[in-house]
Amino acid sequence: MKREVFPSTLRGEIAAPGSKSIAQRLVAGALLSKGETIIRNYPNSEDCKAALSVAQALGAIVVQKGNELSIKGGFPSNFQAQIRNPKSEIFCGESGLASRLFTPIAALHDQMISVFGEGSLLTRPFSEFDKVLPALGATCETFQGRLPVRVQGPLKGGHATIDGALSSQFLTGLLMALPKASSDSHIIVSGLTSKPYVSMTMEVAALFGVEIKHENFEVFHIRAGQNYSAVTTTVPGDWSGAAFLIVAAAIAEDSRIVIRQLSKDITQADSQILEVLKLANVRHRWIEAGLEVEASDIHAFDFDANQCPDLMPPLAVLAAFGNGVSTIKGAKRLLHKESNRAKALQEEFAKANIRIVIREDDMMVYPGFSRSATLNAHNDHRIAMAAALLGLGHDKITVTGAHSIDKSYPEFFDHLQALGAKVV
Repeated sequence: MKREVFPSTLRGEIAAPGSKSIAQRLVAGALLSKGETIIRNYPNSEDCKAALSVAQALGAIVVQKGNELSIKGGFPSNFQAQIRNPKSEIFCGESGLASRLFTPIAALHDQMISVFGEGSLLTRPFSEFDKVLPALGATCETFQGRLPVRVQGPLKGGHATIDGALSSQFLTGLLMALPKASSDSHIIVSGLTSKPYVSMTMEVAALFGVEIKHENFEVFHIRAGQNYSAVTTTVPGDWSGAAFLIVAAAIAEDSRIVIRQLSKDITQADSQILEVLKLANVRHRWIEAGLEVEASDIHAFDFDANQCPDLMPPLAVLAAFGNGVSTIKGAKRLLHKESNRAKALQEEFAKANIRIVIREDDMMVYPGFSRSATLNAHNDHRIAMAAALLGLGHDKITVTGAHSIDKSYPEFFDHLQALGAKVV
């Protein structure tokens, strides 16, 4: 699918989509809880659909009415005693989080369970589980460090060391699963990146009554035999998706929008865009309705995005409309996403006359008068959205592979149109 985006002025209010990162963690907590969990404002993205499918495959009873879910869980204990045992296979689509989140949870069960995925997920690394899950009492076999993964428990707990430099998602899966293990666990983590996502995991676990302690994000202590308790909760707005709307308003001439449903009640790494707005002189303020953002004369900025790498695509767009060269750190964190995002941004922005130079971990964005071009999304939802934003500024942009937005923000183009953007 291709979409064309033209220079536009954005006005009005829009609700941010629900956070897919929080939503998937809530589904995991519901699966592990006895009783009925109610989740409101559940996103319609492909990743969130994948998480629900996995939970159902592991025995959860899911009833969905619109964007409200009822989930009856209790994995693994109450399903071991019933006919409704987990399926031997779970399918995670292209969701990196779902696959790494639910693999340790599946390892709580004494049945062998295979974890499958598709598309770009098949190229992403999973070898960390080959080391850490056996150390914690489960068997694990990956396909040359990639999917599919076969696990068999029960996960017992104990001591293990994990490399957190590649992704925090491996740790997230362990932190959600190990409170249900039979022995206390102590996990030593080196080089942890994306600490806010780990904070999010612990906050979601606490919402279900589970305690996880840590020492400066380097050693995690998880008490065994804890019980997840069912809750009623609402998924807050997604700062990752909202970042694209924020940048859209900042670069589109004479624009002013209000984004509703954004919150800091549960940590979201990409709320750090508020710090970038200050650095880049983007006019914004909190009002009763939400976050108001206006078109601005954008200043060049330097920002370290290592703890929030998903911000780099929208920040590259913001930098492209600045008054000088901006430097964004975190390029190495983009190698193993849905695409090599640093390379994809460099290649596609060049077609629109925007120069990006990558040196080690630095992405340097040189502002320019963007010209009409056709940009490829590289089957990556965040590249598709970043490419589309360029069209709001100086000249029309055609995005091929625009359907990839369905992974995280299927309403993206509809929301732009609702705010007045010309999108065909």
